[in-house]
Amino acid sequence: MKPLIVMALPMENVDGTLNAFGEVIYTGVGKVNATMALTRRLTQGPSPELVLNLGSAGAHQRPTGAIVACTQFIEHDMDATALGFGWGQTPFEDTIEIDSPLPPEWQQLNLPETVCHSGDCFVTEPHPFFEFDVVDMEGYALAKVCQAFNLPFVSLKFITDGADGQASTDWPEALAQASQGLAAVLGRMN
Repeated sequence: MKPLIVMALPMENVDGTLNAFGEVIYTGVGKVNATMALTRRLTQGPSPELVLNLGSAGAHQRPTGAIVACTQFIEHDMDATALGFGWGQTPFEDTIEIDSPLPPEWQQLNLPETVCHSGDCFVTEPHPFFEFDVVDMEGYALAKVCQAFNLPFVSLKFITDGADGQASTDWPEALAQASQGLAAVLGRMN
């Protein structure tokens, strides 16, 4: 059975390149939109065997053009430190991160495994606390929904920019390359 593919925007799936690999839904940008769209789909349609998040991401520590598997998710814009919680920790929750190990059949891709920091801001400069491995705007929320529904979750990201001052121009220019690169990786699964 093909996975349920979850992406933020149609522009990240240039010419529908990724449609052949499963049912594709678009959530819109940000954690709230991602949560609403995936929850709606999971409660209204047949339950998938796996949710596959595909898309673009920035990175301070990974080269542009790399494809990575995100296996741990942190909400980088959750700041309740004034209440005594750690940066990234949702108040009154025990952990900061969500772990989502790759299923064995996905490990064969031998992609670098990364920590994905998600937040509702387009990152253009260093964070005051976290050193970003990979940064996006939806991954944490999608991982949390899958955790609540007890569904396997895989997140593959194409690094489009350095999450720096050039990100706003690098990101749109890299989307076609991202679609093609992700399709090539998924083609290795068949």
